[in-house]
Amino acid sequence: MWDVERVRRTLAELDGRLAELSERADAVALDAVRTLVDVYGEALARVTALIEKAAPEVSDALADDELVGHLLLVHDLHPHEPETRIRRALADLRPRIVAELTDYADDGVTVAIEGVARSGVSDATETVEAVVRAVAPEVTDVRVRHRSEPAFVPLTAVRAR
Repeated sequence: MWDVERVRRTLAELDGRLAELSERADAVALDAVRTLVDVYGEALARVTALIEKAAPEVSDALADDELVGHLLLVHDLHPHEPETRIRRALADLRPRIVAELTDYADDGVTVAIEGVARSGVSDATETVEAVVRAVAPEVTDVRVRHRSEPAFVPLTAVRAR
């Protein structure tokens, strides 16, 4: 079985190849890929419907798998709504990045990040945006707000002399 890194690397390579195919405007090849995706999507929809009837608890395990979850997203079959997926993905960033979903609408989200050093704000923002877009591709607008930490003022600076 593929490990998580291999899944991520392969999906990234596939995205690149599909982009190249699209840039070349190879209509026949793109149509073949679309048809294949549609057929596999229908088969996957049937499998998930059977699983939901027979063992509903299995749906969570499938959704949590890196590759299967991705396929469920591609085919709009993921059992969890976008808000749940986003909250879980943000929780997975801890302790490196502490992020909280503060506003959710059908097409946009706001995420608050706290405890990030100023030098790391850009990287944290990019990471959060990428994570949200990966688990909720239907979200078109990701806003990231930074909650600043109160400045540390040493006691000696405020003490009367």
